[in-house]
Amino acid sequence: MSDDDIALSEKRMYGEKRPETHAYVASGLGVTRVETAGGQVGRFSLEERCTARDVAGANGEVAVATDESVLVSTADGFAPTGFGPATAVGYDADGLLAAGGGRVARYADGAWRDLGAVEDVRAIDGGLLAAADGVYRLPDCERLGLADVTDVAPGYAATADGLYALDDGAWVEVRSGRHGAVASDDTRTHAADDDGLSELVDGDWRACDLPVRERVVDVTYGTDTYAITENGTFLVDTDDEATADGRGGWRQRSLGVPDVVGVAVA
Repeated sequence: MSDDDIALSEKRMYGEKRPETHAYVASGLGVTRVETAGGQVGRFSLEERCTARDVAGANGEVAVATDESVLVSTADGFAPTGFGPATAVGYDADGLLAAGGGRVARYADGAWRDLGAVEDVRAIDGGLLAAADGVYRLPDCERLGLADVTDVAPGYAATADGLYALDDGAWVEVRSGRHGAVASDDTRTHAADDDGLSELVDGDWRACDLPVRERVVDVTYGTDTYAITENGTFLVDTDDEATADGRGGWRQRSLGVPDVVGVAVA
């Protein structure tokens, strides 16, 4: 039995117990749950078989956009919500959002309420929509500019020709070239292009020293920083002091799933 095959609970018998996180990877196969703690990537399992288009998590809940419905996590697994086919899901301060078929809506009290119409939505995050014809702001679906937007994060937009930051109401290019993913929270910001993954550190973009040379398609945050590649390699970045062996940095494990589109933690 290899070290990767040992459950995280068993690994923690040999050192200080670390907080465990469940990450959810969306792919053409479905939704895969991954156990991770203290920089270690443990067991993973297919939780829902579907064709996933996007995944998001917040406040203990995970939502998945599929080619048939929007699913939300429950104590008994994932349940449909009645939205219909969707291309993007996300959360803001007021809860779950979804888009698909030109429709943008919010889920509340067991029902969907339409917010507006935006075609070809690719991502939802922080009250922003990434769409083929630009960035839109919720809840009124006001267009904020740009074009061919692949991903959004609070204050950032990844596009086919560059990464942009919102500065005093105007978009400013901060990195050139096609970017497929961007993520940002109160303390961390990452962006992925065809050459790899970079992190914003003290105002400068620094390349992440990843253990694999595969295209990163999504990044999310929890106790650690989590990323997923198009080939299904799950990556976790942990501080030195948070690991049992005192050696942080990026670690990886291949999940063997096809057509990966995203990763989320609740």
